Amino acid sequence: MNRNDDLHEKFVEYGCNAKKWMRKCVLLLPEIERRRIWKKKGFGSIYEYAAKLAGMSRYTVNEALRVLKKVEDKPDLQKVIEEKGINCVKPVVTIATPETQEFWADKARTMSKSEAETYTREWRKQDGLPGKPEKVKIEIELNPEIAQQLEKLKGSGDWNNLMKEFLEMREKQLEQEKPEKVETQSRHIPAKIEKYVIKRSRETCEYPGCRKPYEILHHTRRFALYKEHDPDKIFALCKGHERLFHQGLVEDEHKAPGFWRIREVPDKKDPKFKIDLKVMRFRSGFT
Repeated sequence: MNRNDDLHEKFVEYGCNAKKWMRKCVLLLPEIERRRIWKKKGFGSIYEYAAKLAGMSRYTVNEALRVLKKVEDKPDLQKVIEEKGINCVKPVVTIATPETQEFWADKARTMSKSEAETYTREWRKQDGLPGKPEKVKIEIELNPEIAQQLEKLKGSGDWNNLMKEFLEMREKQLEQEKPEKVETQSRHIPAKIEKYVIKRSRETCEYPGCRKPYEILHHTRRFALYKEHDPDKIFALCKGHERLFHQGLVEDEHKAPGFWRIREVPDKKDPKFKIDLKVMRFRSGFT
C-alpha cells in the first residue's frame, strides 16, 4: 500500500470511529438534559456543553432531543440510531408505535433516508384511502382569455364533465401517438418510446399523487427478463419511487398506476425479485 492509500484508509477509519462515537454521544443527551448534568459541570446550557465537549451544533442537539423523546419507548429504533445515526429514523418516528417499531426499524435500517421518506409518505396516504374526500378543490391562476374560453366551453354544464372530456381527448391523442413495443437485446430505450413516455408523464413522476420531476424511466416488466421496451410498461418515476419498485415494495406493479399499492415485504417468489436484488447491490457498490 502506498502512502496516499495509507492516509486515505486512516482517514476513513477515523471518520467511521468519529461517527460511531458521535452517535453514542447523541444517545446520552436526553439523560444529561434530564439530570441537568451540564449545569452541574459549570456550563451555561446543554448547547454549550454539547458544543464544547462533542462539537455538536444547536440544531443537532435540538433534533436529538426531539427524536429521542419520540423513541424512548421504542428500543428497536434506538438501536438503529446507535448503528446508523439519528437521521435514519427521522422519517419513521412519527408513524412507528411500540407495536410496530420492529417493522419500521427494519425500514430505517435497510433504506436510505430519502427512500424511507417516500415509503412512509405512501404508507400514510394508503392507510388513509378510505377517508379521502370524494371531490378535491384545486385553485389555479389563468389568463383572462383562457378563463373566458373555458367558461364558454363549460356553459351550463359541470366542470368535472368538461375536465373529464379534456382528459379523454388527451388519452385518445396519446393512444394514437403511442409507438409499438420493441423487442431487442439493447437496454437503450428507443427515442420514440422515450419521447412518448415523457410526454405522457409531462416530465413528472407517474406514481399516483407524486408531483416531483421524473428522474428515471422504469420498466415494470424487467428488461432483463423480457428483452423488450413496451411503452405501456415503462413509467417515468422520481428516484424515491423507483427505489421502492426495485426493493419489491410496490404491489400490482404490472397494472396501471392507479392500482399500485405499497406492500410491507417483497414477494421473493416473483422472478423479478432476483433482478431487483442485483440492481440494488450494484447501486450499493457490491458485486
